[in-house]
Amino acid sequence: MAKHQTVADEEEAPIHGDVLEAILTHVPLIDLVRACHVSTSWKGAVFSSLRHLNPVKPWLIVHAQSTRYPYTTTSHAYDPRSHVWVDIEQLRSTTSRPSDRRARICSTCRARSAPLVWRPDPIVALVGERVVIAGGACDFGDDPLAVETYDLTTRAWDTCDDMPAILKDSCASTWLSVAVDKSKMYVMEKCSGATHSFDPITKTWQGPYDLRPDQNVFSSIIGCSWWVWSERLRMSKA
Repeated sequence: MAKHQTVADEEEAPIHGDVLEAILTHVPLIDLVRACHVSTSWKGAVFSSLRHLNPVKPWLIVHAQSTRYPYTTTSHAYDPRSHVWVDIEQLRSTTSRPSDRRARICSTCRARSAPLVWRPDPIVALVGERVVIAGGACDFGDDPLAVETYDLTTRAWDTCDDMPAILKDSCASTWLSVAVDKSKMYVMEKCSGATHSFDPITKTWQGPYDLRPDQNVFSSIIGCSWWVWSERLRMSKA
């Protein structure tokens, strides 16, 4: 009897410490939420695993729309940490009537005016309190280099200087990489690496700057750290 009791105790021995953290590295990120509610020690193991063993990585979000009526849309997310795809369900309100929802949507639409230029593939960035929309327009109908800003405080659109003429053949989000800091937007042409900066306050462009570390780089994308960009731009001007 004592022998059987010992075997049962060994089988029910709790998992904790490094062993539990190693196991949690193989658990999909969305399932770790439930693991946090098992106990305090499990919650600590989850956070330790995410911090030291298998950290969270940026997700890829994909929005797809059917080309046929009724043009249904679906959203999916890829978690590179867990190597799994997740279906994202569209949130629907269950506490308000359809007429109430339509009223709120119409009220929001009236409060936000449309951009001045129609653009199928622009670059969009938030710089301070202004949304910047540049390029991406159809050259046969509108200026493909047109730039507009939307002030979130005054809720008004304003036109700015066009994008540099050198970007005329690549002024769309497909060919450009964008980054922002507290006061400016930076636009890099992926193939050439030529980079320009845009100040939404003065509505002017500066550049080009060559920020590629190696001229043999075939394609470039950018991210932004305020101190790094300030130093790189200062060196380029010098």
